[in-house]
Amino acid sequence: MISRNKLRTLPLLLALLFLASCWNPFHPKLRDVSNDTIQNRTPREVLQNLELSYGERNINIFKSILAPDFRFELISSEVNQIGIDVNEDGIRDSWWGYDQEVLYTGNLFTEGSSDGTHEPPDDLQLRLQIPPEESWEDDPELGHEDWVVIPCIFDLKLSYYASNSMITASGVARFYLKPADERWYIAIWRDESNL
Repeated sequence: MISRNKLRTLPLLLALLFLASCWNPFHPKLRDVSNDTIQNRTPREVLQNLELSYGERNINIFKSILAPDFRFELISSEVNQIGIDVNEDGIRDSWWGYDQEVLYTGNLFTEGSSDGTHEPPDDLQLRLQIPPEESWEDDPELGHEDWVVIPCIFDLKLSYYASNSMITASGVARFYLKPADERWYIAIWRDESNL
């Protein structure tokens, strides 16, 4: 016969065994320690975040990788086609700054082409062939001693499912990256596609 003390401890023992069976010390619960902060700790990470911003169409990531004095520089053959008059002297310039780049990229992500000829793409991919660090260059310009220049082959694909079409662009971009406050930023994005 089972004693009364054993009967009292049996439910407690069963409850403990049940709880112990739900816990596996070799498979602990995973904790998400990621955050939404873009670190930009290295030039390579900045360029990877550039790809990420396009893939996710995330304008906030895109803005976080650009220096406040950012410049996008066109090749001379494109100035008459897509250049804008930045300094309001009546002549198209071969560059534009941060605000214009954020506007253009935001439109690409959500509105399509700024001239209205293309809807926003269903899929957007930017792929950069980031060369090994040994191929990176120092910026020779005075005051840019801590800058890094990274030439990358790029492929940009905009896919439109309804029309089963795709717009692609490829070429070479030269990124001038500078450090500030223990982070890196793109200071100049130079299109060298036809060079």
